Amino acid sequence: MRVVVSIGLALLFVICAVAQTPPPAAGTASASTAVMEWPEWLFPIHPPSLKKPPATPPKLDDIELLTIPDSTQKFTAARIGDTFNAPDWFPAEHGPMPDIVAKGKKPKSIACAFCHTPTGQGRPENSALAGLSENYIRQQLRDFRSGVRKPTGPVAYKPTHNMAESVKALTDAEIDEAAKFYSQQKLGRRVWVIESLRIPRAEPEAWIYKEVGGTEDLGDRMLEVTTEIDRHEKRDPKLQYTAYVPPGSINRGKRFVTTGDGGKTQACATCHGGNLKGIGDVPPIAGRSPTYLLRQLIEFKRGARPTEAAKQMDATVAKLALADMIDVVAYLGTLYP
Repeated sequence: MRVVVSIGLALLFVICAVAQTPPPAAGTASASTAVMEWPEWLFPIHPPSLKKPPATPPKLDDIELLTIPDSTQKFTAARIGDTFNAPDWFPAEHGPMPDIVAKGKKPKSIACAFCHTPTGQGRPENSALAGLSENYIRQQLRDFRSGVRKPTGPVAYKPTHNMAESVKALTDAEIDEAAKFYSQQKLGRRVWVIESLRIPRAEPEAWIYKEVGGTEDLGDRMLEVTTEIDRHEKRDPKLQYTAYVPPGSINRGKRFVTTGDGGKTQACATCHGGNLKGIGDVPPIAGRSPTYLLRQLIEFKRGARPTEAAKQMDATVAKLALADMIDVVAYLGTLYP
């Protein structure tokens, strides 16, 4: 059964993204963080990044004009890959982008729109910014800049670590401009959530998963994949992804989210609103990327987002196992953003 939903998450920026801390030392961790480590499958590493880079990086084609569905724009591969000049496939769907969003700031602050897209839709490897409040985005960027919020996942997973590095040079004014711009964008539907024991075989590519033919057991994982890796690499903000989850995940997740499942967790509506679309600076969670949301739940469980606002999540995740968290994000992924 297919359930339409939207992809999203934050900076959330991630490039848009999230928080990394090394596993707690034995004997010093609390009970809630001692057993929660990052699942390797949650961070698909782009295969070429594991090899020694060539002395001279290959140049992308700067002649052939490429397109994506429903867009009148045309860009070369070199233009699409320019981290300081984000491709804007649908310029009529947003207002003027601030320079920090469209161009970034050389040498290290890449354009926000390069990863999070000009309309803030995000991708599975980062976060959706559209629909977040201006104050929330501003605070996350400041936390990244100060180091309070750290990148999520292993060092080899570049998207989240590049995010943290990119924010370091931003000024208060640039952070304010980015936060104001993205808070005005609207999140669209980006993902289908499908329950299944067997799924199309998927392998890492471009920091996400792509279907490669054949089938495999899903097991106890949750994988967000694409059948159109070409559109993903062209940074198409309207490409829809598929999140495969174990059978029964959506209904189990609904119990967690709506009732707290008998005290095992807290009902999400308590803080995130009855429609889970956020209240004030409490972020919306309905219809956002299951991958992004799962990474954040694990970070909360690990105690890796140590701000006063984040501590409100402590009781929510204290009793949740990884399988429970997968159920939660599976259900949230089926909702309209």
